[in-house]
Amino acid sequence: MKTSEHKTGNWFVDQLNLYQSANSDSQSLKNNFVIRQGEFRLIIEDLRNKGPQDPLQHELLLGRRGSGKSTLLKRIQIEIDEVLSDQYLAVNLAEEQAGIYRLFDLWEEVLRELSVKWKVTLDLQSFESFDDNQSYTRYLYAEIHQLVQAKQKRIVLLLDNLDRILENFGGEGHLLREILLNDNGLVIIGGSTRMDEQFWKYDQPFYEFFRRHRLEALSSEEIHRLLHHWSEQMELPQLWEFSQKYPGKIETIRLLTDGLPRTLQFFIQILLKDSTLYGFDYLRKVMDNVTPLYQERLNHLPPAHRKIVQEMAFLWEACSVKQLVEKCRMESKLISAHLKQLSNAGIIEVIATSKKNNLYRLSERFFNMWLMITQGNPEQKRRARWLTLFLEAWYDENQWSGLVEEHLQRLSNNELPYDRAIVLTKALAQSKHIGTRERDQMIDLTAALQANPIKNDLLGMPEKFVEIAKTISVLIQEKKYQQAHQLVDGIENEKDGVKFFMKAFLYDEQSMLKESEQYYLQAIAKGHIDSLNNLAILYSEQGRLEESEQYYLQAIAKGDTDSLYNLAHLYNEQGRLEKSEQYYLQAIEKEHTSSLYNLALLYEEQGKQEEAEQYYLQAIAKGNINALYNLAILYLEMNIQKGHAYELIKGLELEDDQVLVLKIVLEVWNNIFNNVDKRVAELAFKADSKDVDFLLRHLLYFEQEQLVLSLFHQEEKGNVLREKYILLYYATLLLTNQVENNLELRIPPEVQSTVEAIVAEVKEKQRFYA
Repeated sequence: MKTSEHKTGNWFVDQLNLYQSANSDSQSLKNNFVIRQGEFRLIIEDLRNKGPQDPLQHELLLGRRGSGKSTLLKRIQIEIDEVLSDQYLAVNLAEEQAGIYRLFDLWEEVLRELSVKWKVTLDLQSFESFDDNQSYTRYLYAEIHQLVQAKQKRIVLLLDNLDRILENFGGEGHLLREILLNDNGLVIIGGSTRMDEQFWKYDQPFYEFFRRHRLEALSSEEIHRLLHHWSEQMELPQLWEFSQKYPGKIETIRLLTDGLPRTLQFFIQILLKDSTLYGFDYLRKVMDNVTPLYQERLNHLPPAHRKIVQEMAFLWEACSVKQLVEKCRMESKLISAHLKQLSNAGIIEVIATSKKNNLYRLSERFFNMWLMITQGNPEQKRRARWLTLFLEAWYDENQWSGLVEEHLQRLSNNELPYDRAIVLTKALAQSKHIGTRERDQMIDLTAALQANPIKNDLLGMPEKFVEIAKTISVLIQEKKYQQAHQLVDGIENEKDGVKFFMKAFLYDEQSMLKESEQYYLQAIAKGHIDSLNNLAILYSEQGRLEESEQYYLQAIAKGDTDSLYNLAHLYNEQGRLEKSEQYYLQAIEKEHTSSLYNLALLYEEQGKQEEAEQYYLQAIAKGNINALYNLAILYLEMNIQKGHAYELIKGLELEDDQVLVLKIVLEVWNNIFNNVDKRVAELAFKADSKDVDFLLRHLLYFEQEQLVLSLFHQEEKGNVLREKYILLYYATLLLTNQVENNLELRIPPEVQSTVEAIVAEVKEKQRFYA
């Protein structure tokens, strides 16, 4: 309640009664009972509608500790006391009834309650006066029946931890069933943390004896309803304001606690008491407070169940029976049986797969975190993946920037102790909300915190992205694409889009263009500029030129220089030469050296030879070898700077046929005949046909007709050369006045004009170079 006399000094604990909510006064409990309404109404209406002789329905409330079983039982008791007291008497034995070991212990407790409630004095026979336990047990129940008959009421026996009580009874369970079946004066409504075999196994006494109510995790709607109620009842408007301002954080708490009301209270309590706590500190504080609850839950499990739960927690991700067999060293059939019991108890979640075998994980993720931190060995604690997932869920993407910036600042200023820094770095570095650069930066800063970091401490540290990228590059070169994809998929960081860019690039390399496009778009959505350029190239190669232009322009707007160059090239191919020139010049302003060469080509194609020369020279100054070659060709075509042209090419040590051909041409142009016959012969019979045609024509331009003719007449391979360049051969014969055997008459008429055009071209060029 809100009055000061009810407070104990801790305002939140006082209002919520964290561990023993069932002990709240009746009015407080009624006021605060806002969830589990469906189960409550179903049970109460069933009791209300029963006539004096109608059979009663025994009820079983199934739920983990903290799910609200005790509160629901107490609420049922209050309703019976206040509304249904003419028909029933509610007997609610305390939650922790460790003294109930045998069935007669239970009946003794019931009789004590009846004597108090009805103010009667019991004169019971002593236990020693009976021959055996069963006789004494039947006698006690007969006494209960007699009292009930006298009052003309029926008893509603509310038993928390019913599973433990029945487990203690052992073989007496059959006697209890017999008594309940033969007498309609008592109904049991019990709470249980597990669906024990006595409730589901057909040869057990209570097989299908109880109607089951599973108290599931609270939904988002129920959580908000509860928070709104708490806010009003405790006059804490900031609680409701927080839930409205940060619905994502409230949903995170719901998922972490699996919607368990009691665990939810720990989160809300600390949240309200210090909402400024650093994410890691907040989580640690919650863990400290929740330890008694979780430790009791763990201790309550049988040893085999405890082992499975712990190993499942350390695995963290959903696991298979096979994995648990390896970790627990138990037979698979035994593991499967235990998993079924744990699932019935709501402790684990079964995940169906497309295959025969299911996967399993702990239902309450915060319980999983707590186990890793409190029960794990040092290596398991250092993994920190649990903290990554909590922080990802707790902070939105905008808040992450501040969180990472703060952590980097603390690392830089050496403000964090090493053990805490390494846990936080591992957690943050494995998050999808940071970029690869930030990942590597915080790993480096953490490693630098101590001069000789302990090797074992660094074992769990994520690998730096730059190292992963090197490995991926090697795999791509070796065309091991599947392995490369696996490495990329393992990169957690998504903020900068690099992961998606690498996926797109891999698919591009595999010519899987649809998949490549998909991942480029994902990377672009993350602001990855290179992906804009690469997607534009992909569209260009597919002939989707308008889309290509669009993405080049977007990349340019983001400051990408390569896209200036590529868009200029696209415009050039489309014949939009003014646009092409414009973007090459913009790229050159950004010091894009390849644009110097391409702009020179553009000018040369337009006949702007002086401009072409200017940009070839600038490209050469930047180390562009192709510009050397092209400028030499330009000089050759213009018949200027022949000495300079030769100097440009002379120093090239490339064993490229195209370069070797040009060297010979420039030497002959400069009247240098250094072993030229032999070198020409070698190239004429092995170089590309286009290069050989270039060589032969320029030898003719420089009046080396006899040299060319000797090649055509070479004994071993001359006939091959003649067949390949027959038109040049006919032209060479005419140029050397080879008129014997009626040469002009032997030239086929369909090529006669072409041969004559070649002869005319050669004579014109001879005059040009004379």
